[in-house]
Amino acid sequence: MAIDRRSFLAGIGAAAALALSGGSARAGSPAVYVACARAGDGSQRVCGFTGEGRLLFSTALPERGHDVAARPGSDELVVFARRPGDWMAVVERGSGRVTRVVLAAEGRHFYGHGAFSADGRVLWATESRIETGAGVLGAYDCAAGYARIGEVETGGIGPHDLAFLPGTDRLVVANGGIRTHPETGREILNPGALAPSLAVLRPESGEVEEVVELGPDLADLSIRHLAVAGDGATVFGCQYAGDPLAVVPLVGVRETSGRVRLLEMPEDDLISMENYVGSVALDPSGAILCATSPHGSVAAFFERASGRYLGRRRMSDVCGAAPGDVAGTFLVTSGNDGVAIARVPPGDLADLGAELAGMVWDNHALRL
Repeated sequence: MAIDRRSFLAGIGAAAALALSGGSARAGSPAVYVACARAGDGSQRVCGFTGEGRLLFSTALPERGHDVAARPGSDELVVFARRPGDWMAVVERGSGRVTRVVLAAEGRHFYGHGAFSADGRVLWATESRIETGAGVLGAYDCAAGYARIGEVETGGIGPHDLAFLPGTDRLVVANGGIRTHPETGREILNPGALAPSLAVLRPESGEVEEVVELGPDLADLSIRHLAVAGDGATVFGCQYAGDPLAVVPLVGVRETSGRVRLLEMPEDDLISMENYVGSVALDPSGAILCATSPHGSVAAFFERASGRYLGRRRMSDVCGAAPGDVAGTFLVTSGNDGVAIARVPPGDLADLGAELAGMVWDNHALRL
């Protein structure tokens, strides 16, 4: 559905007046998170909340949101529409107020994720050229009201998540290999012909330095989401679009050397993830990773360096994951089971309370 900019801003402005925060999201608890959700009245929202379970703001969106990116050196957040979307919204992190809506360029649609340059000057958003399906990164000048100033190719189709490698101007992009179109929603338009890859590129020049594929046996394994450690190692989570009875690895790590390894887990545990990883995250130490499966209602944990499997915890429709306060902890969100803190080695999930439990939490959570 196309979104009218004026009506969107008018409606959002009214909703922002109902924001639940009494102050900045930086105040109070050291851990502050933002995520998209559906409220009890059916409205789609972006919410800020603390790691103690206190809701800071809840602002209405016109449609379902997906991921959120935080602009360095600024109070701005950008909320991305769920793929294949045609809008992104700029939000004040303290109040939740939407200050600007940016619509997709003619002939392009968004894929749900974006990443800011280290200086906060440019936002790079994963997009598709609708006519050809080619993946691109749209470049947006933040100081110029997020004016679109160009694009570069991603070396694949269906780019989804992306992240800068720490201390560099290089982006790693998860080319999911899935082609979609706004008129057909999330329908896969190239079944049996996926081409997933991890690409490393320099967005300012458009140079694609590296494209890593998983091989013909895993051609239907769509690479979707990323989490980058401080040393540059990149965790990736996948969704399998092939034979639903097949059992394939779903989590991998690209080492700083460029070597890619897929992580093993017991077959019964792997089957329980139903060939679908919704999010990946690293704990505050970067040593432990979490991969969630809303289809299987499972959060699985691994030691990043060794790849050792650390077990799983069940949580109905769990998907969002973000670092917790201390090593070995994660915040996890659910579509129908609230928000909790998971501790590794796996123990009981610590529920964050009723104020967050009434929301249907979406795919991702961002720690600010």
